[in-house]
Amino acid sequence: MTDEALAVIRDVTALLEEENVHLRKGDVPAAVGLLRQKEAVLMQLDALDIDCKRDPNDKDANCCSEELPAALENLENVLADNRVLLKRALTAQRHIVEILARALPSPENRTHYGKTGGYVPSRGIPGRAYRNNA
Repeated sequence: MTDEALAVIRDVTALLEEENVHLRKGDVPAAVGLLRQKEAVLMQLDALDIDCKRDPNDKDANCCSEELPAALENLENVLADNRVLLKRALTAQRHIVEILARALPSPENRTHYGKTGGYVPSRGIPGRAYRNNA
């Protein structure tokens, strides 16, 4: 069971490291491309049930393999980096959306001319129904 757990932890760590490389480069589409793989390996990680048993007579015995704690520590470090990089990417995306939204013309600045150049009266003008029915 420990070997399977180590393999899954290493797969998750490798995939997160790859995502971190893309995020550091600012290549968000490549990072998003890893999303399905990330979901799959995280489901495998979630399904793990690491049951370490230690000999109660041997106080110095480690309950798991020697590699498991190191692999978990490495995974935690990579996850912390991933969290920081994802926050940066989200902040950058939010700033881009804000810049684009500010560039749009405000509704007050719209003209009443259509695509062909003809005048198009705005809707909701009081008395319009009276004029149209006259």
